[in-house]
Amino acid sequence: MTLLTLVGAGPAAAAYPERPITLVVPFGAGGITDLVARATGKALSEQLKQSVVIENRPGAGGNIAAEYVKRAQPDGYTLLFATVGVLAVNPHTDMQVRFDSAKDFTYISTVASTPHVIAVGANVQAKTLAELVKLAQAKPESVSFSTAGVGSSPYQGMRILQDTAKVSFLHIPFKSGAESVSNVVSGQVDMTFEGSPQVMPFVMSGKLRALAIANPQRVPTAPDLPSTAELGFPKLVSGSISGVVGPAGVSPAIVKQLNGAIGKALADPEFKATLQAQGTEVMASTPDGFRKLIATEDKRWAGLLKQGAK
Repeated sequence: MTLLTLVGAGPAAAAYPERPITLVVPFGAGGITDLVARATGKALSEQLKQSVVIENRPGAGGNIAAEYVKRAQPDGYTLLFATVGVLAVNPHTDMQVRFDSAKDFTYISTVASTPHVIAVGANVQAKTLAELVKLAQAKPESVSFSTAGVGSSPYQGMRILQDTAKVSFLHIPFKSGAESVSNVVSGQVDMTFEGSPQVMPFVMSGKLRALAIANPQRVPTAPDLPSTAELGFPKLVSGSISGVVGPAGVSPAIVKQLNGAIGKALADPEFKATLQAQGTEVMASTPDGFRKLIATEDKRWAGLLKQGAK
């Protein structure tokens, strides 16, 4: 009786989550990663009945945020809204990376995929993708392009374009996709390779000229924009794939709870509509599925960037 009384008097295990969760975004506000992260945070908050706080930690192509989350307590309260670029591309560039994507993170779920749009400033003398390639071929690095840094998915897309078309563009990095696009709009940079949510409003207003969407086929949100495949570049398929990870050591029970909550959020018609309005498709996965995706991309980018980032 005494033993039962003592056991019963012990503190009950705290139910997760009992306090706000921080979702760290590796790029600045306004870019596609930030937009999708904020929509995900809101939906996840509704599923978990707890606040999800978005914290932007841009810099070093996303490495600053990744290293911060790597060092966090593995209690499920500090998560990273990661991209393929941060986890699978950065380790193969000339940037200093202080994390191991295979060992330092707990994979929870992929969330979304957004195809990239190739767009140029209104004053750039290229009306088609073929004309843009010819400009770059005529004078290497004479055409500049902007991204949110080497670790961003648009940078990946530009590397594919350069390798596929055998051309060399001049890379101008910024802290976010929004800043990247605004500098093309202002004429400081010639072109960008960004997600449709950032690019298409400026295309509609005539401030940017969209040349192609880096996808196997056209998309419903931009039906008049030709795909790279139909323009003769079938290998030029690029987009921003994002998902949620935590530091290594997050308990399987919390991972299961978070994966289930994300899965329910992604299945919600309202959430799907929110992302689709931004030109983004939901992309749910198991934790192991996300891990395998990063492992596959890691091998691919090790080959593409074996001579270092340009």
